[in-house]
Amino acid sequence: MSKILAIDSSTEACSVALMDEGKVYNRFQLAPRKHAELLLPMVDEVLKEAEIELVELDAIACCVGPGAFTGLRIAVSVAQGLAFASNLPCIAVSSLEILAISGFKQCQAEFCISAIDARMQEVYFAVFERDGDFGAKIIGKEGVYKPMEIDLEHWKIDSKSLSSSEIVLIGSGWSEYEFNDSINRLSCTSLNNQFPDAKELLLIAETSLKSNKLLKPEQLQPIYIRNNVAKKKLVKK
Repeated sequence: MSKILAIDSSTEACSVALMDEGKVYNRFQLAPRKHAELLLPMVDEVLKEAEIELVELDAIACCVGPGAFTGLRIAVSVAQGLAFASNLPCIAVSSLEILAISGFKQCQAEFCISAIDARMQEVYFAVFERDGDFGAKIIGKEGVYKPMEIDLEHWKIDSKSLSSSEIVLIGSGWSEYEFNDSINRLSCTSLNNQFPDAKELLLIAETSLKSNKLLKPEQLQPIYIRNNVAKKKLVKK
């Protein structure tokens, strides 16, 4: 069985989770601007609770974004430091995929749309399709967009034909902004005050470990979508 430590501080939430022989030990706290002082103590707590040493792990998984720039740098730095010290590989996981996994666990929907408040009147946004029981397969790419410019037809989703049970919205972006009609017309479950959690990150990391999708510690890097993605208007023509 896998032994994985997972770390996330991509949003206002800070969380750590440890999987050991199928059992999960986790810590989660909403603590804006306190990630740097909380992460390492959380790591120590779950290791002690599981009675396991860092060197006994198979890998260290880290949420690399998108999200708050400072929070991402803190999580990646902590993960790299622990991995270097223990000679362990790393696993990079998306914050938007973590949310989708959580959405699929809570609802029997076929699609999950993740939106995280990116400030500056924008959201980090991605659409996922259910893959198996709790897996999430991304449709298209992650991006940063102005909410009123998002049209679901860009992702080949006809919001008019979807029933309320087929789609779930999750993440902090939904409660912060108004979206355009392709979103507003949806009658669906909304989990709009939820944040990425390291215990969901573990589910993705375990699959990555089994398929050998591993990184050297120095290869683990934050993903700053706002810097790397050209923002496009996704309005229907």
